[in-house]
Amino acid sequence: MSRRVRVRGWLRTESPLHVGGLSDSLGGALLQGPTAPLPIAFDGLGRLYVPGTSLAGVLRSWSRGAGPESAALAGLWGNIVEGTDEGRASRVIVADALVTSDHRLGEHGLPASPLDPALLEFRPSVGIDRVTGAAAQEILHGRAVVPAGCFVRLEIDVESGTDAEAESDEAWMGALLDALQAGDIRVGAATSRGLGMVRLIDDPLDIVVDRLDSPEGLLAVLRDDPARRRSPASLREAATPDLPPRRDVLEVRVAWRPMAPVMVRGTSNGLVVGTLPLTTRVGRRHLTLALPGASLKGALRAHAELVEHTARGPDAAFEQTSPSGSAADHSAAFRARLDRLPAVRALFGAARDDTPDRRMGALRAEECTAEVTIPESLWRTVTGGDEPPRGDSADDGEEERVSLPEAVLDRLEDHGIAKADHVALDRWTGGAADGRLFSVLEPHAVEWGPIRLTVDLTRLGDDRDPALALLLLTLRDLAAGRIPLGALVNRGFGDVEVTEVTLTGGRWPEPASLDDVLGGSAAIEIGQAWTDYLAQEV
Repeated sequence: MSRRVRVRGWLRTESPLHVGGLSDSLGGALLQGPTAPLPIAFDGLGRLYVPGTSLAGVLRSWSRGAGPESAALAGLWGNIVEGTDEGRASRVIVADALVTSDHRLGEHGLPASPLDPALLEFRPSVGIDRVTGAAAQEILHGRAVVPAGCFVRLEIDVESGTDAEAESDEAWMGALLDALQAGDIRVGAATSRGLGMVRLIDDPLDIVVDRLDSPEGLLAVLRDDPARRRSPASLREAATPDLPPRRDVLEVRVAWRPMAPVMVRGTSNGLVVGTLPLTTRVGRRHLTLALPGASLKGALRAHAELVEHTARGPDAAFEQTSPSGSAADHSAAFRARLDRLPAVRALFGAARDDTPDRRMGALRAEECTAEVTIPESLWRTVTGGDEPPRGDSADDGEEERVSLPEAVLDRLEDHGIAKADHVALDRWTGGAADGRLFSVLEPHAVEWGPIRLTVDLTRLGDDRDPALALLLLTLRDLAAGRIPLGALVNRGFGDVEVTEVTLTGGRWPEPASLDDVLGGSAAIEIGQAWTDYLAQEV
């Protein structure tokens, strides 16, 4: 080793992050029961972290791009020649990365504020049976996630043996830092559901290039000579990075507004309000409402299946799940139905491990958050996290009714959220049924950020045009208000009005509206591919 590039910085989580760990990582009640969340990674000291192997894997995957991996990258990351004992170790060293609440370092140069596990959030996922419209059996799971706004320590060393290698490595590191600053590299699991978006922050960011093949270079390291420090721009000037072609992606932005309350159920019930919307942390003392990427992707997939089944006609009908079957039979039939249509499978991913062409779906749906920010203290009052709410006065012989104070209800109204009570009626007496009174905290006047979708066109391969046709048809129906979003859509929730759909990438290098795309020349070619695809048997 003659030269070394060393980078020390911080990645900020722009969306929730999940890296899997051992089943007993958290311990306690959080992981008990059949609906326990998938565990998250903790190190030997009980601190949340991202293993260096996870970071190295996603960095190497980004380097490979659209592939195949070049000889230079194989030399950088290490390789084994199949069938022989030849190979070499990686010259890239990626350290385990602690997850923290800020980017301060302690006196020994270690992260000073490991994230408190109590601040972890939960993201539920449930499959909706296409026949019954209810939750599919055995298709329920959740993840413990690091919330957005946290920090992940980044420490990377690249060791070079020759000057030519060093110039190439510096150029590669410059390109990598650019991608991290742009948020192009995802970390962890469920990235197609909006998790794992991280972004390299500009300050603090320490980049050092050391020469270790001379006494002067070694002394500069020992003296911490400031001349060793570089900027990302200076790394890019070293040489042109030898990287394979980048992946071709299509970005979709959907601007919308709710016409009825739009929400996803929270992970727990309040002491007063039975159904609460899902929230996520914004900063240290505020929360906002969230539509998880999994929920958005599920709604789009279900409608895409409807579109293709409608286009294929009655000959594409499938056998419905028998109500008398076991839970395992229902689950197997549900997964088989999801994987039946090739275009849907290419766009959204396969559900079964035994599918011959099983692969990750090309479409990624980002988590969508509301524009409103709610003080955490107010939300704790609503959920009963502080002191129990006081009860209203009751007549003699009746129990005291617990309710939220009027001041709390007024503050919720100021944020566009209201408590609504619902009751089921007894079909015999016509009165309220016993034990059937429930309440929902409804976001009736909340503005939301745009829905953001990304399609990996490279991953689609030969299925690109049929899958694009299916995507455009689904987006057309979303723009027409035919796809409700979130929970309780059969009870008047989830209606939306789309104000603008913009596509950028692939055939449309400049931003193009959905109407322009559907009326353009590219739609003719895509439509013909869709017609040819429908003529094939499935």
